[in-house]
Amino acid sequence: MTKKCVEWLNNNKNSSPRLVYDLQRVKENFSQFVKLFGDIKPYYAVKANSSVKIVTLLNRLGSNFDCASINEIKICTRLGISARKISFGNTVKKTEDIKKAFKLGVKLFAFDCEEELLKIREFAPKSKVYCRLQVYNGGAEWPLSKKFGCSSKELEYLLIKASKIGLNPVGLSFHVGSQQLSKKTWEKAIKTSSQIYKKFKKKYFELSFLNIGGGMPANYENKKIDFKDYAKNILNLINKYYDEVIPENIIAEPGRFLVASAGVLESEVILIKKKDNIRWLYLDVGRYSGLAETEGEAIKYKIEFYRKNKAKKVKYIIAGPSCDSHDILYQKKLYTLPINIKSGDRLRIFSAGSYITSYQSEFNGIKKIKEIFLK
Repeated sequence: MTKKCVEWLNNNKNSSPRLVYDLQRVKENFSQFVKLFGDIKPYYAVKANSSVKIVTLLNRLGSNFDCASINEIKICTRLGISARKISFGNTVKKTEDIKKAFKLGVKLFAFDCEEELLKIREFAPKSKVYCRLQVYNGGAEWPLSKKFGCSSKELEYLLIKASKIGLNPVGLSFHVGSQQLSKKTWEKAIKTSSQIYKKFKKKYFELSFLNIGGGMPANYENKKIDFKDYAKNILNLINKYYDEVIPENIIAEPGRFLVASAGVLESEVILIKKKDNIRWLYLDVGRYSGLAETEGEAIKYKIEFYRKNKAKKVKYIIAGPSCDSHDILYQKKLYTLPINIKSGDRLRIFSAGSYITSYQSEFNGIKKIKEIFLK
């Protein structure tokens, strides 16, 4: 929780919803990442929060950038960020977007199948490419393994193919899933990927690049995460399994880790009602207006009443404002809040700096979240 954001909200009674960021916290998170992960270079996942102020700050601090679309690349280049600091990390790209990115100077591209590789060869010739390996995502609160990545065997074929068609295959990437809390999952991914690097050095050519993806977590409703231990575990596993084939260039894609804890979202209570003897609390933000990661109750935000309240606390189902019946945030996990909450009161959602404004839409014409940035 950032006290600066809370104090600002306490002193500014503006309309809701509003998301307040503490840019100093972003700076602290970046410094912590650099300190804990050593030589692993951070490529900020722009999709986590593409705010110009956040991207500008991270660039000034020395971050590189992982972009998932041509629009994210343009956000970076328009801010004067060198294309050499950008990875086009999405493995599903339009040919036109590959062409535009290459023209802007991007020379590092991800892929996970032969068709995507051939598109890069045609529209971004001689570029550096890395292939995404599909890995186990158990322990992630937001898994990413179904849609992306290929098998070790296919990856081997694709990297060799890349070399034969004039591209520069530098290595591979994997992603253990967003908000990954399992050390064993990290170990499986690092062990499997290291075996590929050893095989390539012995049989084909040496790989110089490794992208360990994102997955570095934020504190939500979980018990506090020991980030020092978390990073140490990853570094130890890389040293253990890669030993003599540790790549010269290792990167990661922190997004949530860098910005989540910097934001506090204040939302207005629209309605309280009872259904089947259970209290329902409706907010002016929901799944379609930014809180998409509550799908399946995956990300469990810390939610508190906006001021001290000594009233008895009871359990609530929390839902969003739209006319879609799927717009229910928490129905399995009930939130304990004061019994005397009424329409017009405010709730505060913590660690809200990532993936909220990125996901918000204009569905039902619901008011968009106002963003405030504190230095």
